[in-house]
Amino acid sequence: MANNLPTIPAFEAGTNPSKSWRHWKDDFEYYLEALRHSEAPEQTKTAVFRHLCGEELKKQLRAFDLKPNDGCEGVTLQQGLQEFDKYFLDYQNEIFASFKFLEIKQE
Repeated sequence: MANNLPTIPAFEAGTNPSKSWRHWKDDFEYYLEALRHSEAPEQTKTAVFRHLCGEELKKQLRAFDLKPNDGCEGVTLQQGLQEFDKYFLDYQNEIFASFKFLEIKQE
């Protein structure tokens, strides 16, 4: 089935990687739904993710060194998304900690 849906841009961390990730992940999930791939096999969803995510996320995905869940042929898309959620949460915590530190310094 051919589609004329334009692809979403590759992930760019920008100045707030945590926020950029949340927005990109939402866009990606909407894109999967629009393509009617949300119910597709895991291999298809993961392939679409790898195709769209960009080099920055591909490098990080390799660094996670994820292992397939029991009964799965490969790493699921959900596993990858959860690892990125945890990874980018650290950025959010780091930004908040920096903000608090600067707030204390100003007092």
